[in-house]
Amino acid sequence: MNLIWRREIAACEVIVDTFNTSIPRQIKRILLIENNPDDAEMLEFQLQPLKQDGLELEHCDCLAAGLIRLAKDDIDLVFLDLSLPDSSGIASVSQVHRAALETPLIVLTGTDDKAVALEAIRSGAQDCLIKSEMDLPTLCRAISYATYRQESAGITARLAGIVEASDDSIIGKTVRGTITSWNGGAERLYGYSQGEAIGKSVEMLIPDPLPGDLQRLLAPLIRGETIRNPDVFRIKKDGEAVEVSETIAPIKQVDGTVTGAASIARDITDRKLSESALVDLKQRLTLALEAGDVGVWDVNLEDGSIWHSLRHDEIFGHKSARLDWNFDTFFSYVHPGDRPHVTEIVKQGIKTGSFNLECRIIRADGVMRWIAAHGKTVKSVGNRRAHMMGTITDITERMQQEEQRHLMSVMEQREDVMATLAHDLKNPLIGANRVLEHLIGGRVGPVSDEQVSMLTCVVQSNCGALKLIRDLIDVYKWEKEANALSLESIDYSRLIKECVDRASLVSKQRGIHITIELLEITGVVRADYYAIERVLTNLLDNAIKFSPGGGNVVVRFFQSGNMENILEVEDHGAGIKPEDQCRLFKRFSQGVDGKRYSGGSGLGLYLCKQIVECHGGTIECVSQLNTSTIFRVRLPAANMMTQYDVKTLRGIHSRT
Repeated sequence: MNLIWRREIAACEVIVDTFNTSIPRQIKRILLIENNPDDAEMLEFQLQPLKQDGLELEHCDCLAAGLIRLAKDDIDLVFLDLSLPDSSGIASVSQVHRAALETPLIVLTGTDDKAVALEAIRSGAQDCLIKSEMDLPTLCRAISYATYRQESAGITARLAGIVEASDDSIIGKTVRGTITSWNGGAERLYGYSQGEAIGKSVEMLIPDPLPGDLQRLLAPLIRGETIRNPDVFRIKKDGEAVEVSETIAPIKQVDGTVTGAASIARDITDRKLSESALVDLKQRLTLALEAGDVGVWDVNLEDGSIWHSLRHDEIFGHKSARLDWNFDTFFSYVHPGDRPHVTEIVKQGIKTGSFNLECRIIRADGVMRWIAAHGKTVKSVGNRRAHMMGTITDITERMQQEEQRHLMSVMEQREDVMATLAHDLKNPLIGANRVLEHLIGGRVGPVSDEQVSMLTCVVQSNCGALKLIRDLIDVYKWEKEANALSLESIDYSRLIKECVDRASLVSKQRGIHITIELLEITGVVRADYYAIERVLTNLLDNAIKFSPGGGNVVVRFFQSGNMENILEVEDHGAGIKPEDQCRLFKRFSQGVDGKRYSGGSGLGLYLCKQIVECHGGTIECVSQLNTSTIFRVRLPAANMMTQYDVKTLRGIHSRT
């Protein structure tokens, strides 16, 4: 060995003593493809201090021999010279990279050519070293960096593959909202291709954005906060609105600086989750799963330990991960009334290999929620069930909707019974009144004045009951067939006169005068004649009832500037208290003053509101105590009524 090599060895020993030189533990066998014996011998001597840790260095003097050696698939790292007898330049890098895709590759070159180094890295190398500048620390650093870069590239590629394969929309963007990545799920959900989306602003997905909307949306992200929109609308390429559940999480550097954001969106019209996909994504998409709507867990059936995602713990009311999870911990959150049922399902699931359950839980914050849990065992070597993996989802919203549908069904059945009962009670009362009228008229024999008075009271009582029954029947019919209108061109002057004539019998007895103010009407006035007649009759009855003796009631009809038809009934009684006005149009609701009248049912104004709203109009009350009360009905013009003229249905009106 010549003096030069001995000096190099001495220098290496000094370096080993001076610097902490080490390489990753997984690097045990290195292949050097180098045709220059001196360069090969120098590299071997430089790496000599590492051989005591089990490092092996193999040498091939041509590319062909190197490729044959790589085919055995037990090399941990490759040093490649760019000047070989059977290949040279970047072509050698490409061939070695294809032969060992997952093996770190370091290129050795005799010149400091940055263009060559950059091209080598683009072709698959992890680093490029100049031979004349190599020493042990440099080699150790290059080996470490190359190993880490290769591992990072592998992880990045696998994660990118998983993200691209996801059915969810996963979008990367800058803190200003510019789209930087766009997976296949986003393309399927929104309709834009990668080329159409990348570089554009996410504002294109926001319906009718206003100035500053995007800045307000991204402001929490810049502060490092995660944004969860469980129910939000987004706009697809074709202009169609899609309702999604969206989570936007900040992307941070090591120092905590937010450099961008990743958003995950799911079309919530299809809530079916793929359990197998969740199992595949368990270890690779931890962050995405924690930010999504699904919790993931993995139970080791041999020792009982559980791995779980952050979202899993959030469902149970925790803001951060809880470390002490096991089956007992889970059962402690299950509602006491559901524990026997859940315990049996889980036990059977472990035996059979899968389970599905829905139950109530009491979260850490004391709130009761509904969850759906799904589990499936994974068999290991020897056909033993080693793990049970699964998902957990908050289904409270779904359960509440099902309960609401059930309650609505019960209420519909109850109201059908009530409507039938009211209808069946009506006919006997009508028949009884006819008999009583014969008795009062003396058609079946003479009756005394006292008997006439008593029989008249019975008839009046029956008439009050009939009015209540008629109101009940109409209320149920209008609620069930809200659009059952029979629209026609009507003469409001005739309708108002007929209603006033009928009401005048009662008004004259109390000395109340009814005034009609009918302004000129232009255009076609369309409405359901008998329905509007019912509204006006109810309003007139109330006005007369609450007017003082000798008072005045005004019925007014006119058209506004936009041809809106306005009907008003005004009285000058005591007025309606503000606290009673807010309840006027509710079913069975009466003010304090109204309860003094035993004949009131609390249905008249509610029925008026139903009829007016079915016409597309509104009804309101304007009252001042001890001054006046005005009930104002607004009905749209004829050209605005066409949307309600789809069906012409009769039978909704009771003229009894």
